[in-house]
Amino acid sequence: MKPIIRRSALSKYIKNIWILENQDIDKTDHSLKFFADGCSGLMFQQTESGVFIGDKALSSFLLYGQTVKPIEMKCSGSYKMIVFVLYPYAIHALFGLNASELTDTCIDMRTYSACSKEVESELAQAVSTEEQVRIMETFLTKQASSANADLQIQHMTTFIMNSNGTYTIKDLQETAEMSERTFERKFARQVGVPPKLFSKIIRFHSSIRQMDKGAYEKLSDVAYENGYSDQSHFVRNFKEFTSITPRAYKSKRISENKSSDGFIQV
Repeated sequence: MKPIIRRSALSKYIKNIWILENQDIDKTDHSLKFFADGCSGLMFQQTESGVFIGDKALSSFLLYGQTVKPIEMKCSGSYKMIVFVLYPYAIHALFGLNASELTDTCIDMRTYSACSKEVESELAQAVSTEEQVRIMETFLTKQASSANADLQIQHMTTFIMNSNGTYTIKDLQETAEMSERTFERKFARQVGVPPKLFSKIIRFHSSIRQMDKGAYEKLSDVAYENGYSDQSHFVRNFKEFTSITPRAYKSKRISENKSSDGFIQV
């Protein structure tokens, strides 16, 4: 599927679009696990019985912030989730929100504005995934038309992401020509977490992507290739964001059968 995206307006805010879909006629219970990746997102979901995190039912149209703690979403039967993965600074730039207030949580977009409530209604009535993607794109394009982006913070997050979390915070602070306290406060408000934690998340995400691709011979390779001082440092960081060790994660990935869940990046 190739939705049309006006890249000139949205490319600096949208990192990826993911469509997670399963046409389940047996009403199976599904568990979808997500770990920290340094990004926020706008999501629309349609299921037979709702999507839950613990005992909390999620809105059909929501905006989520930085993920630090591992998340497990559960639903039963058929489901479709459209996720616009946003760059770290996008929540503040597009919606004017304090990103730190959305870390490890989300807001129901039906309560954000009358416009977003109408968008949710349009999404629910749309007859195809392509149309739903277009509706969400149009909504974000309107938000981008009045966005108040901080180019300095954009550059800082880009430096960290491009270096896989190895760019030092001291160097960033000096480049920004701010005091440490001012830089951390500004960064957290616009990105959702302090710069040091953001760097840890990006380094972790780089390592888990390498593991998912199988691009390594042994786990110590993953540790050193992602800038960890030693393997114990890598294990501690990995457990912080997944609650399990890299070795346990590797074993779990090998044993899991992912064929029933359609994860489509567009």
